[in-house]
Amino acid sequence: GKVEKLSTDIVVVGAGASGVSSAVSAADEGAKVIIIEKTGIIGGSSNLSWAAKFYNSSAAIKKGLVVDEEKIIDNWIKNCHWRVNAAAIRQYVTKSGETYEWLAKRGYITQFFNFKGEQLHLLPPYNKREGILRKMLAESVIKNGGKVITETTAKKLITNKVGDVIGVIAKKADGTTLEVTAKDVIIATGGYAANKEMVKKAFGFGGVNGGLGQNVGEGLKMAWAVGAKVPDNFGGQMLHQTLARATDDLKEEYEPFKASYPLMLAYLPTLMNAEPSGARFRDEAATLTPVAAANTSAFNGPFHYVIVSKAQIDSLIAKGMKGVNAPGLPGLPPEFYADFKDQFKLDTPWKDAYQVFDSMVKDGNGHKGNTIEELAKNAGMDVDVFVKEFKEYEEAARTGVDKEFGKDAKYLLSMGDKGPYYAIIAEINNLGSIGGLLVNKEFQVLNDKRIPIKGLYAVGAESEGVLFNDTYVGNGVGVGYSFTSGRLGGEYAAKGLLGK
Repeated sequence: GKVEKLSTDIVVVGAGASGVSSAVSAADEGAKVIIIEKTGIIGGSSNLSWAAKFYNSSAAIKKGLVVDEEKIIDNWIKNCHWRVNAAAIRQYVTKSGETYEWLAKRGYITQFFNFKGEQLHLLPPYNKREGILRKMLAESVIKNGGKVITETTAKKLITNKVGDVIGVIAKKADGTTLEVTAKDVIIATGGYAANKEMVKKAFGFGGVNGGLGQNVGEGLKMAWAVGAKVPDNFGGQMLHQTLARATDDLKEEYEPFKASYPLMLAYLPTLMNAEPSGARFRDEAATLTPVAAANTSAFNGPFHYVIVSKAQIDSLIAKGMKGVNAPGLPGLPPEFYADFKDQFKLDTPWKDAYQVFDSMVKDGNGHKGNTIEELAKNAGMDVDVFVKEFKEYEEAARTGVDKEFGKDAKYLLSMGDKGPYYAIIAEINNLGSIGGLLVNKEFQVLNDKRIPIKGLYAVGAESEGVLFNDTYVGNGVGVGYSFTSGRLGGEYAAKGLLGK
């Protein structure tokens, strides 16, 4: 029953990349800031992220990689079928390079990485990120008279008689009710991807939540309750990469390299992929692009099968991934192969491959059949559908012509006519929801009439719907935008209330 009351200029709800950036930015402009976080950890999803995209940062330019921002903006808008806020995209693309400098100045050093012509910036070492963000908060927010309050979950926005947002009510871990009155509230709660029911209803997706378990949508619900508009494109998700269901169980029995055999095959373009019915559903070269791999699979169900045959496994045992004509190493995030990077080579032989795949089947994370009919039956596919698709794929491999999907002949690899055959269960990783609140270019939350709700801002995941239509199409954009929207949102809020 205890109630604690505080007053401040700005209260930020959520201490991930966008929340910390907005709090620091606002404090640097002279605002007194209180930031609250439901967990005991600072950094949110950025603590899990690999790299951020800061367009034409000084580091990228210094390394000789300069991109045409106008072309990027134009293609981005077209790829989202124009159902986006073009001004928001332009602001991120043209201002994100400044965010690189802003972070570096505060000790959050990112390392430029030319990723096949893309300007990515590797984040600091995983074990140092939270400490750097806490230091940033200490040197700006706390130094300016503000507070960092963790293990405190926001529950409700406070409004005045005319509907302006004037604070937030939260609950501390010990049961204390915290009432913070403020001139502005910035929502930075990370979206709702961990809310399975919400994701299923909004997007129809039943795959894996690869983000944080605490991101269940409280920030959105609080904002909607005070009149925030639910965007017309609500439901979009950040589907980004492929997972093999077998990996965790196999790691209990095998070394990391062997345990990752099914995962690595899920990233190769030379193997046949089938949806749960048994039908082939794509040009498997889509696996070479993380977002394409994710979206093509999710469109066809919560998982898909990667088919591998005896002939292919024998080649993997003898020659490694070169034996199945892998064009390059699987596009795994670095943290996926950190424990076996010395073995992560195309010509490393796959020892004990049959044993590993049999364990996968025993664990219920894949299926096996001595014939293609038996494989289809064991996997729950329609036998007639799978047999027909298998034979058509083999014909494509023989002739070099894929009549159904146009797959390049160099990726067409025969599976042979002898078993056993295996079906690896591959699932799609949802890194987070995108959007839920409609914001203008100053990150003010809009109501149903698209008019700003006074005193309410949103940054990060909650505001990403202005950048994307139904799905994420970036690479490094999620965390790059989180830092950039936070930096700009905090600045806009502070300057607005301080009359700058």
